[in-house]
Amino acid sequence: MKQNTSFRWFYITIVALFVLVGCSPARASAKTVTLTEADAGKTIELQKGSQLVVTLDGNITTGFNWEALPPTPAVLKQLGEPETAPDSSALGAGGKISLKFQAVQTGRASLTLIYHRSFEKDVPPEKTFEVTILVK
Repeated sequence: MKQNTSFRWFYITIVALFVLVGCSPARASAKTVTLTEADAGKTIELQKGSQLVVTLDGNITTGFNWEALPPTPAVLKQLGEPETAPDSSALGAGGKISLKFQAVQTGRASLTLIYHRSFEKDVPPEKTFEVTILVK
């Protein structure tokens, strides 16, 4: 019976360690925050190292795409190119366009995304999405 009790305490200790590791600050800083058009104009707080995903309506088959203007100061770094997910399998269907960023340094900056045709240089963007980013 004593050996069974020792094993139970060992098991409880191992489970407690897994729970503590799962709640550590390093894990919390790797959090991903997702924004949509409903978040336009808001101030978003991120931890350094966190990822930010902005998902907006768009249709790249029309030549339009979302593009990030560089934030100043550079608290965010864009990760890769925008990713698209059409709403249907119909030819020319619109859908969602997602841009991913990582919080690379502490500070406050404005993140501005413009929906435009990159080959139309003197035409204002069709849409603009802007949020304030606060990286702690």
